[in-house]
Amino acid sequence: MRQPARFAALTVVALLALVACGSPDIDRSAATRPSTVASTTVESSSADLSTLSVASSAPPSVDQSLAQATALGAQAVVPWGPVTADDIARAVALVTTLSTPQKAGAVIVASSGEVVDNTVVGELGLAGANLLGTKGVVNGTSNGTPAEVAAVTAALQAQLPAAQAGFPLLIATDQEAGTVTRLVNGFTELPGQGALGSIDDLATAADLTRQATTLAAAEMAAVGINLDFAPVSDVLPVSGSSAIGDRSYGSDPDRVAALVAAAVTGYQSRGVAATVKHFPGLGEVAADSHLVLSTVKADCVAWNGRASAPVRAGIAAGVTLVMTGHVLFPAVDTGPEPSSLSSLVVTQLLRGDPAVPLAGGCSPTGFRGVSVSDSLVMAPIVESYSTGEAAWRALAAGQDIVLMPASSSDAIAGIVGAVGNGQLAETRLNEAAVRVFALRSSLSRLQRPALDTVGSADHQAQAAAIWARIP
Repeated sequence: MRQPARFAALTVVALLALVACGSPDIDRSAATRPSTVASTTVESSSADLSTLSVASSAPPSVDQSLAQATALGAQAVVPWGPVTADDIARAVALVTTLSTPQKAGAVIVASSGEVVDNTVVGELGLAGANLLGTKGVVNGTSNGTPAEVAAVTAALQAQLPAAQAGFPLLIATDQEAGTVTRLVNGFTELPGQGALGSIDDLATAADLTRQATTLAAAEMAAVGINLDFAPVSDVLPVSGSSAIGDRSYGSDPDRVAALVAAAVTGYQSRGVAATVKHFPGLGEVAADSHLVLSTVKADCVAWNGRASAPVRAGIAAGVTLVMTGHVLFPAVDTGPEPSSLSSLVVTQLLRGDPAVPLAGGCSPTGFRGVSVSDSLVMAPIVESYSTGEAAWRALAAGQDIVLMPASSSDAIAGIVGAVGNGQLAETRLNEAAVRVFALRSSLSRLQRPALDTVGSADHQAQAAAIWARIP
């Protein structure tokens, strides 16, 4: 449940006082090893760091920030993960200057297929793009090499309006390693979650998971990617099939929780925002949610003890985003909407007070960061909703980022129309925009390693040592 407005306002006063001071792309077996081991010559990745520019303007005063947040209806936006009270204050000040269409664009992360090699991101004022491709050939590249990917991300960032300096675009990808790996050609190959989860000793598995995700994040940052839709937090069934398969760390919820926390720590140690997915959990669902709307059959007792454990661990580790899946969860919502469009799931279960169970007994996770829908071009969405309706319904449910609508312009039109006719409260749109801009503000501090860090001898040697520990 949302915080009461009075409590939220008091929380903002205290916090703002601080201001003054997939679908699978690369199919790799978990047993696959890189065919060659590179030289162990170490190449420094820290000597040449660059930082995305930060706006030089001072943040607004505490009183001004509180007044603006209250007017926007964004009192519930509080610091989380890497996002500080200063980031929120800067986001609030920016959102007050935007029109409704601009705010609508600012919560959309588009597919790279829609926005590379054109100026759509700048024209529509989008939050960013999710880089996709086929077998490592990322949209906008010929071969998907590090230099080519870096050129794509630079071209996208060049569309950032001057008024949003210090709020870099969200440049995302699904770099889970293993089955779902977008960056391949010239990038260091690392074991996927299933392979890491197969290591018997949990302490060793967690340490190697941190190492692997730290390496992956450094290479993503080097090519201009600041958001990874990973790790997968889904728990596999003890028996039976799962569409998630080796994208998961396994079937033991406590082990999965420990490895999810380690992965979040690794990714975010290099400044790349991590995402746990797919809330409320797809691990025990046999059908592919890209193709069909399935049902999570667990009751609240089972969900509290299994599927929710890795999500809570990721949140405790400071994860920046949580992605919701397109699945029915009747233990919480008996309606026809998938979890990604359900306010009972997104607003009450994901964001609610962990000390106050919902009616069925499911315990909320208390997440305060950015909630993102899974792709809105997946079958459970496009078969039942228009692009515009899916976009505004996602926001109304409590999502902050509308991910990969079929058409960004149609999504914006749908959001603007819903605000105009009262189907979507503008305060809800404001809250989402503030969270997204606050995240973007925090990513202005990302330290970007030199491009030659990617696939370097140092990284190859570290990766070989990790692979050597995989059973």
